[in-house]
Amino acid sequence: MNFEPFLNHLASYKKCSPQTVHAYRSDLKQFAGFASKHGIIGLDQLNHVSVRLYIDDMRSKPNPRFIATGLSDASIARRLAALSSYCEFIRATVDHTLRNPLKELSNRWKRNKDAKPVDEETLDALLAGITNERDRFIFSLFLSTGLRVSELQKLNRDSISIQETTEPDGSIRTLGVGEVVGKGNKRRQFLVDDGTLMLYATYLCRREDKFEALFLSERKTRMSVRAIQYTLSSWCRKLDLIHINVHRLRHSFATRLANSNINSMVLRDLMGHSSLSTTQRYFKLTDTTLARSYFSAMEFLKN
Repeated sequence: MNFEPFLNHLASYKKCSPQTVHAYRSDLKQFAGFASKHGIIGLDQLNHVSVRLYIDDMRSKPNPRFIATGLSDASIARRLAALSSYCEFIRATVDHTLRNPLKELSNRWKRNKDAKPVDEETLDALLAGITNERDRFIFSLFLSTGLRVSELQKLNRDSISIQETTEPDGSIRTLGVGEVVGKGNKRRQFLVDDGTLMLYATYLCRREDKFEALFLSERKTRMSVRAIQYTLSSWCRKLDLIHINVHRLRHSFATRLANSNINSMVLRDLMGHSSLSTTQRYFKLTDTTLARSYFSAMEFLKN
């Protein structure tokens, strides 16, 4: 199976990031290995039985990251979604008669697009328990900026500038400002709160090297995306917390701001999204927020 036309389509037409294309390539490569082992030569041989075998195969593979057997349901759903997208591409461009059995899967294996913020108690325990200055700064920066892990990983030590503005009451507000190139090569500004700026200053003061990368590995090279995720997983294990994927910190950023009544269009821009509907999948309103908004609206109607 030749996946390259599909991957090129994702990169050039869909404007997917290199990280997204890499993830699709990895997931499809895993399927290719399964297909070769079971004598599946083309997609026309894909049916409900072979899909079930593929799911069973993923459930039986060693999972060294969590010292367990079998991929998580979320990982299985992601790989099935990648394969389904590839089937739809082939059906649209090569074989209009191709049947995609993955479209008829139960909801369990369909990717859940609901917001998945981390609860505040877990976040507090995580940040309070991290003793490494670099790591505490990394995850505080995630929560104060909402950056994608691929964007944060590319930051340099001079990517954040510190600005001071005078408020109407005469007080001074300190704010960090930076710029990243996100999906679709779109540039956008990100902001950093004063608490995270203190961690930034402390972290840089302890740095004795001249490397430009903001986050360095133990080997004095720029930390990779995988290394950042591994670092978060390691702290979760050390602190006896649930496993947290880095992307969930982005959901937490959006949820925190949405429940603070930030303007939805502002949140969309801070997240680097093209559409508001995408942003809405990243946050979950609390019952308190819903009640507050409801009673505020009812009071307005009474007047």
